[in-house]
Amino acid sequence: MRRWVAASAVMLVIPMVVTGLGSTANAQGAPADPIDALKRRLVENRGVKMSKVLTSTYITDGEKEHFWTEAVAEFGRGKITAIDMTYDSDRRNWTDPIRQVVVEGRQYIQDDHLPNGKSWILREDNEIRPVLDAGWIKLADPVMLKAVLATTRVKRPAGVYDGTPTTLYQGTITVGQLSKASPGLPFGLVVKPTGEEMKAKVSWRLWLGEDQLVRRAWGSWSEPFSKNGDVPVSYVVDARLTGWGAETDIAAPSADDVVTPSDWSMPEPSVPLNPAAG
Repeated sequence: MRRWVAASAVMLVIPMVVTGLGSTANAQGAPADPIDALKRRLVENRGVKMSKVLTSTYITDGEKEHFWTEAVAEFGRGKITAIDMTYDSDRRNWTDPIRQVVVEGRQYIQDDHLPNGKSWILREDNEIRPVLDAGWIKLADPVMLKAVLATTRVKRPAGVYDGTPTTLYQGTITVGQLSKASPGLPFGLVVKPTGEEMKAKVSWRLWLGEDQLVRRAWGSWSEPFSKNGDVPVSYVVDARLTGWGAETDIAAPSADDVVTPSDWSMPEPSVPLNPAAG
């Protein structure tokens, strides 16, 4: 089945070094706008935590599947440099929570059933990028954030998240507009959208704190009917971000603990490379 579900759309708890999980004041004064606020946070060895749930609904029969994510993202050089995430699901035949560590060009997937004492599967690809997303929307991409906020149709005071009162921004944007703002797919996306799919609309909501950083992100979209008979699916994603400015230290697994591409003659790993797809 063809789906627009990313492997990054789903996850659970991560044992790692993260300290200082609270927003810190910026000595340079208040940010000019949300894009400026985000850029100020994308500095070395700082990051943010994210909890996310994605719900997919089969339009034909109303059956639902849920995917849960817990992640920590590390920043540097004006972007995300690494992400450590664990995810789980109530999808049929889903077994255990799955952990991934992603850095530019490399995706490590934990698997406790590998032979020879190995614990991680390594996938290498120049297209791999660590991404902090709420579905189609990359939450740590200043260019995409600017494009999304430009489609705002509603702005009003909202609730308190991560200890700060927020302002709700709400609107609709197309997949094509998002792709233009930030080329490259959200990490793990199964199929690159083309043609009519680029016109698909994504309804979005962002809750920004008093420091203009995103504290909650919500999105909804439907997979277009395809020509090859795939089952149509609709999606809703709800993400919470906490601890902007936390100290982070995400390290790739030791080479001695990794199954490399040269080892693919080994038995099939028990964890699929893209468990949220298909």
